[in-house]
Amino acid sequence: MAKTNASHRWRILTTSIVRNFARHFLRRSSNKRYIVLLGGPGAGKGTLASQLAALLGIAHLGMGDVLRRKDIQIEFGDRLAPMKSGGLIPDSLILEILERELARPEYANGAILDGIPRTLEQALLLERRLAWQGVSVNNTVLLDVEEEELIERLSFRRICPTPSCRRSYHLKYAPPQVADICDACKGPLIQRPDDVPEVIRERLRKYSVEILPLCKYYQDARRVMVTVKSTKGSTPQEVLNLVMTALSGN
Repeated sequence: MAKTNASHRWRILTTSIVRNFARHFLRRSSNKRYIVLLGGPGAGKGTLASQLAALLGIAHLGMGDVLRRKDIQIEFGDRLAPMKSGGLIPDSLILEILERELARPEYANGAILDGIPRTLEQALLLERRLAWQGVSVNNTVLLDVEEEELIERLSFRRICPTPSCRRSYHLKYAPPQVADICDACKGPLIQRPDDVPEVIRERLRKYSVEILPLCKYYQDARRVMVTVKSTKGSTPQEVLNLVMTALSGN
């Protein structure tokens, strides 16, 4: 473990050197802002990202949505095959797709990253690639939600599978006007196969393993992380207010 930590420290140091080189010698720098959202499945990252995007003028990049998009599926084809069986896509491929996505004009001001990075290796790769542009992740927000609350949120979640819609509902707190029908496109709503309690608990177990090194990296090494506690009954607006207060003081 000590050897791994030393390796990570070395990569963090060299990334800082690359960033300074890009800024001062290659004259690469910009006002782009990158915000990473962390939190378990069902924590509300997508909702928060949309709210922050509207307030800050920075586009929301949901990595899950990007990977499911038709043009990405066509372009990367078989390389994304592990997704269909619940397997892992190599970190290098994830970052290759992310880098391609960030080149799109909607991310001219930076991005609010949701679903990426998911591992420490992805975080280190992301920082190295941003470093060559003379920039870095500016803020990281961890949405801290109790496990039982996450299970309830996801168990009651229903989504519209229509690619152009993908609206999300909660049967208890934000149900559709007509049962099982999307308010927006009038298509049928579905429950995702991984939104059942036994699968959710396994997802949360994997998440708890992944999140610890990420939190240590952003909190201790980068010192850009703030934690926002979302309690049972907290509204999206209340969570947003807490996040904006935390970001203003970071």
